[in-house]
Amino acid sequence: MAKGKGFRLMWLAMTVVYLVWMLGFMRWDTYTMENTLLKKEMYPSPAVYYIWVAVSAIIFLVYPLFIERIYYADKLTAANRVLNIVSLAAGCAYITAYGCILDPLKYTASMTGLEYPWLFKLWCIASGISIFTNTLYMYRKFNFKSTVGVSLACIGCAVLYVTVNIPSAGEDLVMTLQCLAHWSTALLYAFLSAIAILLFLFHKCRSRDGRFIAVTAVYAAILVLMIVLLATVGKSTLIENLPIWATYILLFLMNFTSVFDDKKPENRAGDRLPDRRVSEKV
Repeated sequence: MAKGKGFRLMWLAMTVVYLVWMLGFMRWDTYTMENTLLKKEMYPSPAVYYIWVAVSAIIFLVYPLFIERIYYADKLTAANRVLNIVSLAAGCAYITAYGCILDPLKYTASMTGLEYPWLFKLWCIASGISIFTNTLYMYRKFNFKSTVGVSLACIGCAVLYVTVNIPSAGEDLVMTLQCLAHWSTALLYAFLSAIAILLFLFHKCRSRDGRFIAVTAVYAAILVLMIVLLATVGKSTLIENLPIWATYILLFLMNFTSVFDDKKPENRAGDRLPDRRVSEKV
């Protein structure tokens, strides 16, 4: 099978399912002022809705190109490095700025999305692409092969579009089908993206390298802390962003510094294809 063919078929299938859902079951006026807390319509006209469906479907079909050009790259080039560090910085900056539109101690990203639905859609695109591409870059740089890890990251990015297409119905309506669909897919995106990163970290911990053991412990602790805070303090953008910021910092350190680089010159910077004898298939 050609490199990446399985992932191309996977994204094609998810794109078809997405289009069937958006065109066959959803409508441009499914969520209006009458049944959500929106102060304005999500889509001012059917044309705007169909444009969004087309644009988001095209974005789905771009993900296999990321896999081909980064995960399956013969060698990581300067262009790879520049594009990924720009993506990482832009994604982190946008998500941070978006979280400050409303009081980050009082409102969640989803609640902000009720006021600014198109900025929330851009949040989906920015976070999904920046974390996904940099996870692939980390895999390739350290010659880590995991079909499971890449697949989970792909599914996570796809379900994130369910989150933004089904807005939260507000904090007082958490048991409605609409709100359950919104929050469950948001949590699924976070869970799958984190698992894709943890698979890499757990693999590196097998070498008993203190650097990876320490960063894995800290990263896992932040994920647990977010869950505890959500259960005790309540939802807010600040709490939601803790693991996202931790992920951006982790990916920056892994991808664009030498802190975690292999000290053996022949294994550095993804400068060769993974050796089947040492690569990990998870």
